[in-house]
Amino acid sequence: MDGPSAKKSTSLETLVIQNITNWKDLTAKLNDIISAGKNYEYDVSSCLKDLIISKDESIVLLSVQAISELAKCENKRETYAQKEIIAPILDILSKECSIAKYDLIKQCLRALGNLCCDCDTSRRIVLENHGVQVMRDLLINTINNTAFDEIKILNCKALLNYAIGGQDFSGPLEKCGVVEQMKKILTIEISKNDMNDDLVSTVLLILSVINDNEPELLYDDEVNVAVLNVLKETANVDISELALEHLHSQVREHDSVKTLLAKEGGVQLVCGRLDYLIQRHDAGDLTADDSQVEVIVKQACYLIILILTGDEAMPLLYKDGVGDVYLTMVKWLDSSNHHLLGTALLAIGNFARQDEYCIQMMMDKIFVKLLDIFEVYHILSLKQKDSDNLPIDKSVLNQIQHASLSAVRNLSVPKDNKRVAAVQGKAAPLLLKALPAVEDHHVAYKLLAALRMLVDGQESVARLILNDRAALEAITRWGGSGEHAGAAGEAPRLLAWTVKHVPERADILQVEGCLLNIVNMLIAPHSLMQNEAILALTLIAIEIINQTSKYEEDFIAQLIKSEIGKHISVLIETNCAKMPIEVAENLLAFLDVTSKCEKILTDYTETKVHNALQKFLDARGDFNAQLKVCASEIIKKISDANLE
Repeated sequence: MDGPSAKKSTSLETLVIQNITNWKDLTAKLNDIISAGKNYEYDVSSCLKDLIISKDESIVLLSVQAISELAKCENKRETYAQKEIIAPILDILSKECSIAKYDLIKQCLRALGNLCCDCDTSRRIVLENHGVQVMRDLLINTINNTAFDEIKILNCKALLNYAIGGQDFSGPLEKCGVVEQMKKILTIEISKNDMNDDLVSTVLLILSVINDNEPELLYDDEVNVAVLNVLKETANVDISELALEHLHSQVREHDSVKTLLAKEGGVQLVCGRLDYLIQRHDAGDLTADDSQVEVIVKQACYLIILILTGDEAMPLLYKDGVGDVYLTMVKWLDSSNHHLLGTALLAIGNFARQDEYCIQMMMDKIFVKLLDIFEVYHILSLKQKDSDNLPIDKSVLNQIQHASLSAVRNLSVPKDNKRVAAVQGKAAPLLLKALPAVEDHHVAYKLLAALRMLVDGQESVARLILNDRAALEAITRWGGSGEHAGAAGEAPRLLAWTVKHVPERADILQVEGCLLNIVNMLIAPHSLMQNEAILALTLIAIEIINQTSKYEEDFIAQLIKSEIGKHISVLIETNCAKMPIEVAENLLAFLDVTSKCEKILTDYTETKVHNALQKFLDARGDFNAQLKVCASEIIKKISDANLE
């Protein structure tokens, strides 16, 4: 049927309805529309907006029901999104609620919910006509009356469809007290022997939508505790997922919620539910599919780790090494489930942010356990290169290696633990042996970082590194992988720290690229790394140039090949005003030592290091007299070499 004919048919249908004077015929017609529902092809909105204000309540009920059915159709919804339709519906809902009006209230809420589904026009009319307050008041009036349970669900679903439209619509729900009613509904449902899952899931979705539209929103503690209690009481997988999602959103933005959940036993609860869920899944007792279980397990694991990042929450959960959560994490280190194992490793890494906890965990053999886990999964990753039949995904193998190394690194921070690790003699050899075979840059980053912690203050570990050619080659390879910032940043730092902790440094020149890595670190964005590079280069230069080492020619060649002069010029020019005095002193010391070598001096001349130094000197009024004299002498030496 073409456009004009369709319009004509609609007009005729409207005319037919408007001319019905018999109540029986009118109710029959409205019932026909209700039966046809979204398949009803005519636009009769002009008729229905008159009928919903009829004095005959039965006609009003059928008219509202007809609107509810018609609004199920996406194409028709905008047609009925009119103030003349929505305002009367809200007016009905604003009146005193009674059993006598149960069906009318029910159909009004159905109509509102359908009209607001994916329709901002309807939502705006609801907002402008105080619809949120009307639905809130209806909740208040029905919340404690079990006879109105279906009304509560329909009311909440109408609010949900309205709120999904965005911040403009969901914001008023929080401001006018709807959230308080959501909390009350959850509290009431928790107290029952059998929660209404439909109502609870709708309430959780409303809270989620409000939070999604305003990510920084902090719910009252009572709301978050109510959601936590829902998680505690429910056996429904879908509701568990919604509750976890809510808590996750709150914890992600607010440390106070991390502390709240730690105090309220939330982490113990999540741990217990995780154990139970995985046991039931492994036994085949769950109706949920594998993908849904996977989502919930990941959510729960991530929630645990997020809470542990809280500065107040973490000590509450560690509880001097006897906390239930800490002991559960230690138990999970032996789990064959990679989600639980990965969570345990990340948790141990978080507990290891406190030196005293690190020392206690080292005494409790957690460090050795971490090394064992890394070794097992590293061996599995090597086997996977030669076989496609391993049941564990490559990403999981990398994840476990990364997490175990991260925890090893954190546990190696305290000086006491460095000494213990060196004496035990397992950590450094294991990591050095593994390094050449590591392909994932995340794993490499944490492995290099762990080695850097282990070498600090430990000459024996530094010697192991310098004597391991394969490991040195791997370090230089990662140091040159600019696209992987983490590993590329850690590699030269490890080399610089190694140089610092051995009395003989020249051996580092045996592997080409080591010196280049350290030179490249001169132009790192952080002054700490710049200083580490300068100190390492100075120590090598003093040993080789001042003592006329057999490595002198090789050192000079590698230094010039690495464009040492160019790097120093860039370092000075980009840090003229902000370079710390300590770094400036060390840089001048390095230049003083290396400028004694004619070939290096020539490189400085060609790269105009003296010009950069002069700008540096002119820009710094905070240099003392001795530093100024030193800088001036180096400038003169390079300038004089230029004249020659």
